[in-house]
Amino acid sequence: MPYIKTIDETEATGQIKEIYKRRKDHHSGKVSNIAKLFSLRPDLLEAQHRFSRAIQFGGSSLGVKREEMISVLVGSLLKCSY
Repeated sequence: MPYIKTIDETEATGQIKEIYKRRKDHHSGKVSNIAKLFSLRPDLLEAQHRFSRAIQFGGSSLGVKREEMISVLVGSLLKCSY
């Protein structure tokens, strides 16, 4: 159970429900825990998503492939479950 109050997918209504529909993972069909952290502030959830996209996946001169390799390496070193 998270220490931060979040809105679960099954409890989502209105704007957050619409955002969750767009943010579902294509593989698992679930909304990420990171997205749920912002569920009480949908405006911040949208801003976080735009920011994340701006700095990832081609946001540098390294190119998408190198960025993803670095992400995998760092995630592995940090034992990240994502």
